[in-house]
Amino acid sequence: MNTKVTKLFDVALIPTPEDIPDWHVDGAAVDALLATLALQRSTETDAGEVKAGDTVFCKARGTLEDRTVLIYPGRNMPGAEAAEAALLGHAPGDTVETQIGGAAVALTVEKIIRRAPAAIDDKLIKAEGIEGVDTVEAYRAYIKNKTEEQNRSLSAKHLSARLREELIARSEYDLDEAEREAWTENAARELIKMYEAEGIDPHVPEDGTDFLTDEQVLVLFREQLRPQFLALAMSRAFCESRGVTFTDEDRKLYADNGVTGEQAEESFLDSKTWDLLYNIALERLEAEK
Repeated sequence: MNTKVTKLFDVALIPTPEDIPDWHVDGAAVDALLATLALQRSTETDAGEVKAGDTVFCKARGTLEDRTVLIYPGRNMPGAEAAEAALLGHAPGDTVETQIGGAAVALTVEKIIRRAPAAIDDKLIKAEGIEGVDTVEAYRAYIKNKTEEQNRSLSAKHLSARLREELIARSEYDLDEAEREAWTENAARELIKMYEAEGIDPHVPEDGTDFLTDEQVLVLFREQLRPQFLALAMSRAFCESRGVTFTDEDRKLYADNGVTGEQAEESFLDSKTWDLLYNIALERLEAEK
């Protein structure tokens, strides 16, 4: 590759964007997770009076042609708000005149189902069958750590993507324009082949306008792929700065998977760059804890 990075920007100088999702889990969030577990293990009982949160089976007469409908008071389902409010406080056998979707209807309450969340106690936790987690307090620690681990991974992915964008934008290059044009041309043609192999017609535009010509598709893909060219140079320089090189063993592994030549090396360097930046992002998030 003739295009080179003449000055690789220092990733340590890139600040953490303020919009990276916070991965921490506080006590209120743990309480909410426990409440969700209790709701998942809830029991259903017949109720004698409609309350918010119930599921109400009703016989409908009128524009709904005498059929059973389900109403969920308190959920404000579109079109059913009036019926939800009208049923509150009623018992099986009661009939109310109301509206569903703007149409008049008579609803006779047939059955009221109420979900009762399970008690949040050690018995509930033991039923989950988590090794070493037998009490509510142990579960609180377990679910906090597990959720923070998942959140931290997601935040690190966001952060590593932003670090990569900034490295590409802030680094300096000795750009071979002819090389970039040749690369984007080849990459665009390969992308078209990939689309066609997957049964996707690249001539169909996303905005619903007239079909694209072959030349228009090629121009469109070239423009979409152009920014990725500098990413290749940055990835190579970044990996080299971290002592990561594409070895003969790596070349063989890619060849065994049907990827050879420059494409194999480009894929390797891109993948390693993502891995390195992800680990940097994780370390940064941990340090900012």
